[in-house]
Amino acid sequence: MRDVAALQKKRVYDRCVLRMELPDRSILSADFHPREPCSAAYEVVRGALRADAPTFVLFNTPPRRDLPDDLTTLLDLGLVPAARVFISFAGGALATEALAPETLALLDQDVGDEAVPESRPVVPGGAPATAPAPVPKKAGGKPSWLKL
Repeated sequence: MRDVAALQKKRVYDRCVLRMELPDRSILSADFHPREPCSAAYEVVRGALRADAPTFVLFNTPPRRDLPDDLTTLLDLGLVPAARVFISFAGGALATEALAPETLALLDQDVGDEAVPESRPVVPGGAPATAPAPVPKKAGGKPSWLKL
């Protein structure tokens, strides 16, 4: 029964939203499945860069933790349901020098932010977590600690 209760409280997310921030504060946002490898995020960034762009690394903070370009899942790295990831170029290159012309054209478009994905319970039919009810205040009178 305890295991079932723990599973009902545990949340599962259908997607992971990564906002990858370039050194010039431009943001590249992408949706992933939580079980996708971190290398998928690297591929999205590579797709937005020119072919001759300098090498880069993805990291998040605090403290600074470089994200591996391997098969480690986004869920295992703690990036689910959403995370802000920074892009660092070797040699301190600027983002405008590294971005592909197609990507630079997209920077001028106004795109609204997507909301953080909603979670659902692991066990079907499990009750969603609710906020605790507010505690009613005592009406009028002096506090018990105030003595005249």
